[in-house]
Amino acid sequence: MLGPVFVYSLLVFVCALAIFRPAFGIVGFYGFVLLDPAWNWRWSLEPGVTYQKYIFYSLFVGFVLSGFGGMRLSRWSWIALVMSMLFLLIAWISAQNTVSRVDTDFFMSVVWKHFLVVAIGLFVLKDWRTLKWLLVIAVLAQGYNAYQINVDYFQTGFSRFAHGTAWGSAMVDNNGYSILTVPILGAAFSLALFENKIFFRVLYLGVGMLQVHQIMLLESRGCMLAGIAMVPILVWYMPRRNGNVMTVAAAFVMAAILAGPSVVNEFTSSFAGSGERDSSADSRFKLWQAGMRITQEYPWLGVGPNAARVLVPRPQYYEGGLDQPDKALHNLFFDVSTGVGIPGFLCYFSLYFMPMFYAWKTYRRDDVEGGAIRLAVFAGIFGYLVASMFSSGVLFESCYILVVAGFALSNIDARQRQEDASWLPGGAHDDAHLPCPAKGG
Repeated sequence: MLGPVFVYSLLVFVCALAIFRPAFGIVGFYGFVLLDPAWNWRWSLEPGVTYQKYIFYSLFVGFVLSGFGGMRLSRWSWIALVMSMLFLLIAWISAQNTVSRVDTDFFMSVVWKHFLVVAIGLFVLKDWRTLKWLLVIAVLAQGYNAYQINVDYFQTGFSRFAHGTAWGSAMVDNNGYSILTVPILGAAFSLALFENKIFFRVLYLGVGMLQVHQIMLLESRGCMLAGIAMVPILVWYMPRRNGNVMTVAAAFVMAAILAGPSVVNEFTSSFAGSGERDSSADSRFKLWQAGMRITQEYPWLGVGPNAARVLVPRPQYYEGGLDQPDKALHNLFFDVSTGVGIPGFLCYFSLYFMPMFYAWKTYRRDDVEGGAIRLAVFAGIFGYLVASMFSSGVLFESCYILVVAGFALSNIDARQRQEDASWLPGGAHDDAHLPCPAKGG
């Protein structure tokens, strides 16, 4: 009984917030997506209810009532909107001649909603406090799932979600849920490194370690590699203070304790020679080869969004062929390039590289308000792109959280520059497209 009371009360609260304060509607929308109440309280809730759609409708109403957000966008954000529309246009054109109508129709029915939420977020996320809430709620919501996966392992002594049992209401496999976790993992550690209060620093660090162990339990080698790739970024760019040295040391010790021999063996098998790799690792190289061949054969519009999977098993693409009707490419880069061609590929990935570059360029260790957000954006997106070499999360919302946060940073910076310039002789200047100068970063 407590499950429905909690979930429906939270839903009503978030919907009301979305109408009257659309910025927190964005926070609530992504929080519900990551918390996944339909899964975590599946024993007590009515099946088949899509809670996010009610939040989305409320968010759209609030967006309209607020005068479409009223936020003055930076040039970075305007470019992002143009790239988003171009990608959707190219995807729609490509979809007209898809080689797999069912797979493409599913993709098109979902992706435009993701892009619309991101676009609304650019107009309504106006201040540092809301951006931090966005990251905090995302970390706690996904952290609850990481906690449940850890609890299941310690109760059963077996990581069943790494071996055929899906996780979440979307029934995502071990690699899929791990790649969903990676951007939020970057956010968790970024928040911990900038947090002054001991309680919250321990909280974010604890959630981050749950996420690290979750990735280990799910045996996702690509996401283990992504997590390791984020470490030097987080350590190099963290604020220089004694508390962070202790935080990093504690994280290393806990990770070493959690990573037993089985995890180490699983990870190191990724670097085995061609004659020593297991079938899963070996197939990744053949899938990349198939993705490259399909992209070369259909460079302009691809074969239809999400449709290349039906071509992959053919021997002219996959070495030796596969005795199955379809096979996912397990690589975000080839998933996009084979689906919409090179022009669509460039439009899509500009939405990742632009906020990542902007956050890195404007990052300062002494930035009390925005430092954690900037570090989360460029470390988290970088980790996600590394993980995306081994799986595809094109329809997962977690990385879009960092995308919208990155572009919102540019909007807030542009507004701040204009306000500062208005006090100077000659009045305000339109330099919304310029990044803030980095200091000591």
